[in-house]
Order: sequence, then structure tokens, then C-alpha cells
Amino acid sequence: MKGLLAGIAVCLGIGVIPASAHHSLAAYNLSTYKTVEGTIKTFEWSNPHAKLALIVPGPDGRGTEWDFEGGSIGRLTSGGWVKGAVGPGDKVTVAYNPRRSAAIGGFFIAVTTAAGTTYSIDRFKDLKAGNASEP
Repeated sequence: MKGLLAGIAVCLGIGVIPASAHHSLAAYNLSTYKTVEGTIKTFEWSNPHAKLALIVPGPDGRGTEWDFEGGSIGRLTSGGWVKGAVGPGDKVTVAYNPRRSAAIGGFFIAVTTAAGTTYSIDRFKDLKAGNASEP
């Protein structure tokens, strides 16, 4: 009986792990995007979401750190991203879905390098074409 209960507990525990590993994008306005220019402080190529910290110069010349999260590595690579495409010190323009709270940062959907190369996901392409709607 103890073995059966332990087996049931393990099965239930495994079922909970994937659900707790992902969160909603409800914090972001997915039907629009904004852009901001800055210098990459850090870029984490990781799952479940890539992360980007950008230093954005203010009117006084001092930099403010903006934090962004992005899609999974699978979603980014399907949009043409490669590991090492951007990194610390790179000057970039970030297109992002803004936070609903109006706090700085958001969910990055495209990054354009100083050389003009743009790495993006499909939602950015749809928004630019005017074909996007909020899920």
C-alpha cells in the first residue's frame, strides 16, 4: 500500500512540474510594440525565456537599466536568432511589447544591431505588417 501511495504521489508531482515552469504573458501588451536604443549589459540565452538587460541613456546622460524577457531558445532560433548574435557592449535597438503596468522594459520581440541586422520573432513581423491581434 505504501508503494502504491508513493507511486501516485510521484505521478501527481510530475504532472505539476510543467505547469509551474511557465507563466503567462498577460503582463505585456502583445498587440503593440515600442522601441528603445541602448547598450546591452547582459544577454542570457536560456530557457524558458531569454533575458536581456539594456542600459538606456537618459536626458541627463546617465544610463537606466531596462529589463526584458524574450521567447524560448526554440522560438528565437525559429526567427533566425543564433547564440552569440548579440552580447554585452553591443549597441542595439530593441522592439518590445510594453508592460501593462507602464514600468520600463517588457517582452523583447526584435533586436536590431548597429550593423543593421534584425533578429525577430513572428509577432514582431505581424505587428509591423499590421496583422497582429492580441491573443
